[in-house]
Amino acid sequence: MSVIAVESIANGRANGSPATALRAAKAAGVSVDQLLGELASVQRCPTCGRSG
Repeated sequence: MSVIAVESIANGRANGSPATALRAAKAAGVSVDQLLGELASVQRCPTCGRSG
């Protein structure tokens, strides 16, 4: 994977794929779940966390 592709994903200009997440997790020595963190609840605003 090129440096430009990684920078584009990190800066939000391009979407990553499941394969990209797996590669990043392996490189960091963590699981994909640890890399991505907890998923936001459907009933919460993804920006502010407010429910309703």
